[in-house]
Amino acid sequence: MRRNRIILAILWILSLVGISFFGGPISYGFFALFTFVPVVCFAYLLYVYSFFHIYQEIDKKYLVAGQVTPFRFILINEFYFAFVSIRVKFYSSFSTITGLDDDVEYEFLPKTGIEEETKLTCKYRGEYEVGIKTVELQDFLHLFSISYRNREPKTVVVRPAKIELENLAAIDVPQLVSANTGLNPVDKDVLLRKYEPGDDLRMVNWKATARTGEMLIHNRISDEKEGVGILIGTERCSDDPMIYLPVENKMLEAAVALGMLFSKKNIPIQSYHVSATKLEETRIYGLGQFDRFYENMSLVSFREDFSEGYLFEETCKRPDLFKCRSIFLIIREWTEQVHNFVRILHENNVFSVVYLVRDDVPDNLPDERIPGVEIRRIGTEADLTEVM
Repeated sequence: MRRNRIILAILWILSLVGISFFGGPISYGFFALFTFVPVVCFAYLLYVYSFFHIYQEIDKKYLVAGQVTPFRFILINEFYFAFVSIRVKFYSSFSTITGLDDDVEYEFLPKTGIEEETKLTCKYRGEYEVGIKTVELQDFLHLFSISYRNREPKTVVVRPAKIELENLAAIDVPQLVSANTGLNPVDKDVLLRKYEPGDDLRMVNWKATARTGEMLIHNRISDEKEGVGILIGTERCSDDPMIYLPVENKMLEAAVALGMLFSKKNIPIQSYHVSATKLEETRIYGLGQFDRFYENMSLVSFREDFSEGYLFEETCKRPDLFKCRSIFLIIREWTEQVHNFVRILHENNVFSVVYLVRDDVPDNLPDERIPGVEIRRIGTEADLTEVM
């Protein structure tokens, strides 16, 4: 294109020299020709822009991350002149289209077009535009080009992928099903409460009773602990979709994978996340209710004001949280609030697993292992069956 412009500019200057030194109809004719050629080329582009049409079709609006979906697009020339150079650019940051190349240059005769049947794959959970992003048009002499954004983009809602896990590296899942486990032993004195009529006198803690002046008994963990808890930090880490979409996608993917694993084993689940400055809670009791859990996870929103501190503060007010045999935290940052939260869980004899969803290792991780806590990092592109 640049070369053609230089050639035209040289010819126009030569024609100008011709009419300046020689005159005559031929010199003026060439001058008029090289003057009006750019005008004609630009007018041609405007006509192409007006009569060129794009149609895109996706089978469904609600997709699943990583799932292949049929995608069809049609390019049509509805003008009476040929279109000599048309390129289409696709959204490529968060989705891929099989078999189509951005560098392909299309040429259409009048009243003709092309139709392409291909496949669309969305990488991340979220709501974003897919398909054709921009169209680049050039005139027949390749002097000018117009690049414009597709006027009818396709927006899809992508749900998190369902990853099936057989077990977890951080914890022995079968222990969560048994009544007496190493995670929550029945004979460990963790919680004390006031004596109530009908309680077994053998469970009285006489030392604590003598110290406080009130009759206190041990809580039997096997009677109190049931199921697991899943906490999801929904505080957005950035305003750049290139940064936050992969993180949020993997966080919800991990939550769904945990939900599927435990529901298949009929382990009760209670999940918590912050939404619109309030605590959202979901409880399911078996595989028959997993679809409801998945739908709720698909609707989870992330915002910068969805504080993780608020999440920990509010969940600590829920007595049922401390009745769980294990708590799974899916977050991005290791903070002092997280440290205090898992410490409180340990004091209440609740084993916790912290999944940090990020591609780098945080500098502020504890140097020594925290009792009752397992910390694992999950990369944004990691295979959950290998890292969880």
